[in-house]
Amino acid sequence: MSMETKILIVDDDPVIILELSTVLKSLGDIYVANSGASAIATARDIVPDIILLDIGLPDVDGFDVLTELSNNEQLKHINVIVITAHGEFDNHFKSLSRGAIDFITKPVNELLLERKIRSMLMNRTHIANTVKSTSQTQLEQLKEQFVHLLSMLTEAVMITDVEGNIELANDYSKSLFGFDDLTNRNIKDIIPDDQLAHHQEASTITEQHDFTPIFKQMDLSKQNSQTIEVEVGVSLHKSEQDFHFLYVIRDQFEKKLTQARLLKAALYDSLTGVYSREALELDLEKIYGKKSNRASYLGCLLNIDRFNELNAVYGHAHCNQLLVDVATELKHLMQNLPVRIYRVGGDIFIIKSIQPIEKVNYANIKDTVQDAFSILLESVSQQLKHKLSISAVMSFFESDTVKNGAMLPMLEDALKNYKQTGKSGELIFVENTNYGRTVKVAALAQSMLSGLDFSSLSVVYQPKINSVNQVDSAEALLRWDNVNSAPLTLLDFIGVAESTGVIVDVGYFVLEQVCEMLKVIRQRVPDFHKKISVNLSIRQLADTKLVETFEAICKQHNVPTHQIIFEVTESVMAENINLLTSVIHALKTAGFGIAIDDFGTGQSNLSYLSQLPIDELKIDKSFIDKINSEDGDYPIVDMVISMAKALKLKVVAEGVETVTQATYLRSKACDLIQGYYFYKPLLLSDWLELNLQSVK
Repeated sequence: MSMETKILIVDDDPVIILELSTVLKSLGDIYVANSGASAIATARDIVPDIILLDIGLPDVDGFDVLTELSNNEQLKHINVIVITAHGEFDNHFKSLSRGAIDFITKPVNELLLERKIRSMLMNRTHIANTVKSTSQTQLEQLKEQFVHLLSMLTEAVMITDVEGNIELANDYSKSLFGFDDLTNRNIKDIIPDDQLAHHQEASTITEQHDFTPIFKQMDLSKQNSQTIEVEVGVSLHKSEQDFHFLYVIRDQFEKKLTQARLLKAALYDSLTGVYSREALELDLEKIYGKKSNRASYLGCLLNIDRFNELNAVYGHAHCNQLLVDVATELKHLMQNLPVRIYRVGGDIFIIKSIQPIEKVNYANIKDTVQDAFSILLESVSQQLKHKLSISAVMSFFESDTVKNGAMLPMLEDALKNYKQTGKSGELIFVENTNYGRTVKVAALAQSMLSGLDFSSLSVVYQPKINSVNQVDSAEALLRWDNVNSAPLTLLDFIGVAESTGVIVDVGYFVLEQVCEMLKVIRQRVPDFHKKISVNLSIRQLADTKLVETFEAICKQHNVPTHQIIFEVTESVMAENINLLTSVIHALKTAGFGIAIDDFGTGQSNLSYLSQLPIDELKIDKSFIDKINSEDGDYPIVDMVISMAKALKLKVVAEGVETVTQATYLRSKACDLIQGYYFYKPLLLSDWLELNLQSVK
């Protein structure tokens, strides 16, 4: 291709300009304009061979540029290709009507564009050579090339004289209407007289050069009398000899097929074939008939546990097949229920009833879904040849909740609360879903992100009692004034603080309050040595400035770091041991104590107990609750106490509420006891009174 070829790219998007320039640089010299005015000026200066024109320009639109080029004797012969993101039919039609030779929608198929321009330039070179000769043979060849270009279009294109006689028709026109040849026919053979008023006014139109392009839908008959729905566009053009009408006709059936494909792509998940999140949102927006106090909708959310780990171990292809198998099994198991299945996230599925379910049918539906869940786990695990764990929550929702689109966030909230208990791998039924509570949780999260109200927070202290019934130490516990946020609880507050990351600042607040309390007591009792335990969350442990900030807070209040013990739950310890190892060693190096809270519930490898600098083990309350006899057998409690003694760790029993529990624990040499049997959590004033009464 000669480098004398000039290609002008007109677009205001530098990324598009770069992409097109890179693709076409081998075809000729590239020129660039980023506005309509500069495009026209540049075209006048260089007279390009090809113009790639965007419609949406910042000053004048591409249609005006086309008009200006068409009215300029020097420029009207330039081949203009419209490249735009606005691919509507009327834009396509309007572009061709104003002189463009092709219309391409973004994103551009670069290979196809390069081939098209290469072909056009070759044709242009051929045409330029042909124009040098006036022979009829060469003119006929040029016409054949034009007809060949028309044959590539997927719209029917016909050119008539002002009387309607068809002068040229592409192959698609013939196949669309079932004719072998159209050149000896009149457009009236295709479009009824009552739709062709412009032909009746042809003399007036041509005299005044005043014709507004026509664009409308109509039903036309094929030669075999079959009726087809089409879009018809008509425009008027003037050649050197006469006026002509250009008809562009598009079959609506093809358009509807395209729309159907797009709709399917939007409403169905491409991987699994079940409904998509978009389909769920559309369904939830529908109005489901009259409100009924006796009817609700089933909603069930399924989440594959540790899906990221499965991806890491087995790979994406395996996990994609896992998702397909889960979806296929769900469709099979639910085929007799009036429900739809949706995939709303990477590994999250929703089951929702299509119609309201009467209360008398609740139990049957619930049992059916529960049975299906059990079969699903077993069946898919067998197919994949490894154990599959899925957590799911299910409930029934009133019509108004479904209409308002609140079902999904409520299910997500219920699943989150379920997993916060440390459990997984089961389908649980939530009896009472509360839309108001979900809204409150969302509002709380937003208020936290805007700025936490620390005036609503306080710290209480629950004493720990030693073997001679003396207060040995205490645990600092957070309290939240939720008067304006009922029915949310402290656990809700902590959960939202965890999810938003605000828990880091809450942790600093608690330590500030503890150090301020210790400062007050140490001013009265300089040798006050009682240690205070403070809880740590996983989000806090991920804070890179944690140890540095803790040390600074203690130093500011002149509190020895060894007087603070940080408690980490066993489940957090077991699941994040790599993260925690360095943090715990850093805390210990700084002088802080370390305790494992809720010990016995984490189901973890106990080897870390001897590897980490731990000071205390706290037996979880669930094991203490089972102690109902001083002579009973409680092997887990006995084992934890024995293990702690062997490792030279202090052991604390929390949640002690009866004399029987206290007596049994004392008989097993439990170091410290914490619970309502001795003390409930004390307000700051009561805790100060308890510790200062000896110096009054």
